[in-house]
Amino acid sequence: MAVRVVFVRSKSPAGVEPRIAKEASTLARAGYEVHAILWDRDLAHPEEETREGIRIHRFRLRAPEGQLALARRLPRWWVHLFFALLRLRPDVIHAVDFDTVVPAYAAARIAGAPLVYDIFDFYADMITADISPQLRRLLGEWERAIIPRADTVIIPDLRRREQFGSAQPSVLVEILNVPDDRRLPTVREDPDHFVVFYGGMIAKDRGLKDLVIACEDVGAKFLVAGHGPDEAQLLDVIESSHAASYLGTIPYEEVLEHTAACHVVAALYDPDIPNNKFAAPNKLFEAMMFAKPVLVSEGTLAADIVREIGCGLVVRYGDQEGLKKALESLMLSPPEAATMGARGRAAFERRYNWKAMEPLLLKTYRDLVPTQAP
Repeated sequence: MAVRVVFVRSKSPAGVEPRIAKEASTLARAGYEVHAILWDRDLAHPEEETREGIRIHRFRLRAPEGQLALARRLPRWWVHLFFALLRLRPDVIHAVDFDTVVPAYAAARIAGAPLVYDIFDFYADMITADISPQLRRLLGEWERAIIPRADTVIIPDLRRREQFGSAQPSVLVEILNVPDDRRLPTVREDPDHFVVFYGGMIAKDRGLKDLVIACEDVGAKFLVAGHGPDEAQLLDVIESSHAASYLGTIPYEEVLEHTAACHVVAALYDPDIPNNKFAAPNKLFEAMMFAKPVLVSEGTLAADIVREIGCGLVVRYGDQEGLKKALESLMLSPPEAATMGARGRAAFERRYNWKAMEPLLLKTYRDLVPTQAP
């Protein structure tokens, strides 16, 4: 009988997030029976469906993104998640981030199932809503308390251990947030313009206003895709600019198509937000996959990677003049931009690709359930 693995995640953007889709599909192809319990906060997807061998069960309750009102709905999610897990009788529970792990831990103990705690983002450092320092500190302490109780902890970069403080995981595994290699035909978005693409969270800490201004000043075109907590403030800025276009929330395949078709990928994160210092977003590795130079912020993990490889430019967050000069240098020197892209592609082929991560994930699961593993 196949080992039953249940992923749990408190959101369901574009149906299934790329990282969950990669991990779950890898296990499904290896013979595991894979389920995913997701929270559909926009009521945009069916309650039940199967994608690439993953049986998806959605909790459909509308909730705001990144706002304090979301906290009032969390208890309903936790109760639903706890009982849904018990009904599925999992052999392994794979919980993503702190807003799933407490009910997942309780269900795992009752079911006698090992718990994988997959930390996409350290919760206390990730929250952008205006909460008190005391509450933020408590959230950090609670998450650090659960880390040693998980059977295995997964993080996307080992340098994030700094966020754990004195907490010691039983088993710690690094699985990078990198894409599965694919080739798409390069069809320029707009042959008459230099195109900057951003696909991700619509949030104040992503440098979107500065990118709009810089693109206006240098004559570039700025394409934005995604959704997030600050749409009300930022979409007016984006949509009122002659240089910018908002594409809405688009499927992951379309994100990749725009990445392949642009000139440069933007991945600016405000390093004053603690979690952003450790950000190595998938858009960085998607840019590398398609041999595109990338713009990143000083003081972040992404900047360390870009400097090491030489696959883009690092700018100080909030420095509009520095950002403008970086864009101009890429626009005026296509050969140098192409060289950066080629370095990124070479590094992607060496290390930063999902095929290199799959054996690590499969070994992790064989170690968890050695007598049952397919």
